[in-house]
Amino acid sequence: MKKLDNKIDYLIVGQGISGTCFAWKSYIGKQTFKIIDKENSFSASKASVGIYNPITGRKFNVTWNVDKLFNELKYFYTQVEKILDEKLLFEKNIFRPFKDNSTINDWNIRLASKKYQKFCEKINDDGILTNTSGYLDVKKFLLSSKKYFDKLGRYKRENFDKNKLKIKENYFSYKNEEFKYVIMCTGISEKKINLFGGIKLNGVSGNSIIIQSKMENKNIINKGINILPIKKYVYHIGSTYYHNVIDEGPDELVNKTKNLIKDDISLIDSRFGIRSTSKDRRPIVGEHNKIKNLFIINAMGSKGVSQAPYCSEKLFNYINEDKNIDKEINIDRYRS
Repeated sequence: MKKLDNKIDYLIVGQGISGTCFAWKSYIGKQTFKIIDKENSFSASKASVGIYNPITGRKFNVTWNVDKLFNELKYFYTQVEKILDEKLLFEKNIFRPFKDNSTINDWNIRLASKKYQKFCEKINDDGILTNTSGYLDVKKFLLSSKKYFDKLGRYKRENFDKNKLKIKENYFSYKNEEFKYVIMCTGISEKKINLFGGIKLNGVSGNSIIIQSKMENKNIINKGINILPIKKYVYHIGSTYYHNVIDEGPDELVNKTKNLIKDDISLIDSRFGIRSTSKDRRPIVGEHNKIKNLFIINAMGSKGVSQAPYCSEKLFNYINEDKNIDKEINIDRYRS
């Protein structure tokens, strides 16, 4: 694509996981940007437990494009860790207790396949252990990134006003600043902003909690809920999902946790977020069909930690090197 001079390269709207990942891609790629974010209390990123997992969903499917996604996420977050001089990404196995004999039989069938053998190993009749998994400290990643970019003058807390975004010939102006490209990373807020009216986003709400318990466990436990040990006796647990945008509160998650770990717990914190998802459960990445150089990264669902670095890389390379965006995530799939 044609490069322009004397303008900021990117206006990035939204500093969730997607917006922050694209900002780091720009920073590492020696390009200029400004992030604006209104710091929503219901941000999906702020409620995220941050787990990355090669086996997902109720049917325990191997994640789409898992090798490329996981190679990119490890490379990307390691780069950010070095710049910030902070530990952000943690490798941790996931233990899935078996519910019954039927579940054991199902897993025996799966483990006959090489694609599952790569990520799983049967421990005993109690459950299965998933490797190549772990978690991102999302709160630290977002906060440390914000502070870093703020010191560089590249972050501003404000509500995006689409009426102030002016489309010029080959560039955009927004509140007295000029940008070559605009990257919308606003999650479910895109439904209200409505710059990309041709796509349908669904809101899925969820709660997560942080609790203290006497239980000692080094692995993530997955049995209807995810129980993530973040330090001794402290766990981040999430998340129940509802196909609405109502904060159901922590009670159901607290009760599920008590039933699973069979121990008294103390509630430290409760978080609520609304994730945006697409009809086919794939991310949405690409350029507006009518407004040149206006782009979107959205619909990460519950996989923002693993998908956002890859999607950011694909969009960054599309803008700067004219490389194609995967058809599975390309916004063009909604235009065929």
